[in-house]
Amino acid sequence: MTRILTSRVLTRRRSLIGAGSLAAGLVLAPAVVSGRSALPDKSLRIVVGFVAGGGADTVARLMARALQRRLGRYVVVENRPGSAGANPGELIRTGPPDGSMVALLASNSLACKLSLKNFPYDPVTDIAPLGLAGTFPIAFAASPRLGVATFAEYLDWLNKGDATRRRLGNTSSDAFIEVLGHAINRALNAGLQIVPYRGAAPMVNDLADGRLPAAVTAVTSFLQHHRGGRLRLLMTSGSRPLKVAPEVPTARDLGVDGLDMQEWYGLFAPLSTPREIVDEWNRQLEAVLTDEDIVSEMAQLGLDAAPATPEATRARLIAHLADWKIRMQEAGMTPTS
Repeated sequence: MTRILTSRVLTRRRSLIGAGSLAAGLVLAPAVVSGRSALPDKSLRIVVGFVAGGGADTVARLMARALQRRLGRYVVVENRPGSAGANPGELIRTGPPDGSMVALLASNSLACKLSLKNFPYDPVTDIAPLGLAGTFPIAFAASPRLGVATFAEYLDWLNKGDATRRRLGNTSSDAFIEVLGHAINRALNAGLQIVPYRGAAPMVNDLADGRLPAAVTAVTSFLQHHRGGRLRLLMTSGSRPLKVAPEVPTARDLGVDGLDMQEWYGLFAPLSTPREIVDEWNRQLEAVLTDEDIVSEMAQLGLDAAPATPEATRARLIAHLADWKIRMQEAGMTPTS
C-alpha cells in the first residue's frame, strides 16, 4: 500500500513538473519566437558615444530593456565617448556584420563630419542605417546660480561681465555653437568660448554648481535636470514647444533666426551587414517604438519616437547633412566636405 501511494505521489510530482515546464515555455514563447530571426542568438550590444548618464545613454538603455524583453537575450549598452559622440560609428565600421553590435548615433554628432577634418568615417558611405529612434531639439540651458530666468536676461548678464561669462559647455557639434553665435551675433559683443565635454552628466554637474554659466546639448540630457532645478532651460531649437515642458520657448518664439532645427537618434550597423539582419533590426525597433509605454517614457525625455525604414533613415541623413552645410556656409564656416 505504501509503495502504491509513493508511486502515485511521484507520478503527480512528475506531472506538476511537466506542467510547470510547459507553463515556463509558454511564458518564454514570445521571446523565443522573436529570437527565431536573423539576429545572432547571443548578447547584443548598443554602443553610445557619450559617458553614462546623458540623453543618448538614457535612450539607449530604455531601448535595450525593451529589446531584451522582446528577444529573450541580454542587450547591453556600451559607452565609448569621443569624436564628439561619433566614436561608435568608427567602432562598428570595422565590427562584426552579424547584427550583434549596433551604434546609437545622434544626427548632430554625424554633422561633425562637415566641421572636423579628422572625422573618422563617412556616415553616408561607411555605415548602414537600421532605423530611427526618435527626434529631439537642441536645448540651451543656464546655471541656476546666474539668477536669470529668460534668454534675454542671459544675454544681458553675458554682456555685463568679462570673457569668462562667455564659456558655453558643449557635448557634440561645434558647428551648432558657430551657427548659434551667428544667429545671435547682434545681441553679443563677442564670440562664445566653447568648453567641450565628453558627456552631459559632468556638464550638468558644473552647471548645477555654477562652475559653468551655460551649455547646449540634446534636450534629452537636460529636461529631467530642468525639472529638478539643477539647470534652467532658456530655449530649444524645435519648431514648437515641448509638450512636456511648454514653458520653455523655442528660438523662433524668441525671434532668433536660423535655429529652427530638429535632430534625431538613429541606429547603425556595419556596412556589410546582410539585408535580412538589417530588416530584422528594423522590425524589432518598430515594435519597440510603437509600444505605448516606451513612447511615453521617451516623451518624458523630450524625445518623439519616430520609427523609420533604413531607406528613409539614409535619406534623412543625407538631407540633414545638406541642411547643416547650408547653415555653416551662412555662418561663415567652410565645411570640410
